[in-house]
Amino acid sequence: MTGAKAVLHGRLIDGTGAQPINDAAVLVRDGRIEAVGAAAAIAVPDDAEVIDASGRTVMPGLIEGHAHVG
Repeated sequence: MTGAKAVLHGRLIDGTGAQPINDAAVLVRDGRIEAVGAAAAIAVPDDAEVIDASGRTVMPGLIEGHAHVG
């Protein structure tokens, strides 16, 4: 088993200012983003856990940074 997870078929906003990618893929392995792009261009391992993001928007690497420090 590769330990990979693939988030597939969502709309991808990569945070670079580029246009969103529809039918995108995000491949995560060992807790790190390994590949991001059009689903047709990303090689997903056969034994990867697949998460269907159809109808959703995916923003890899987004961190919730809202906090109140007191």
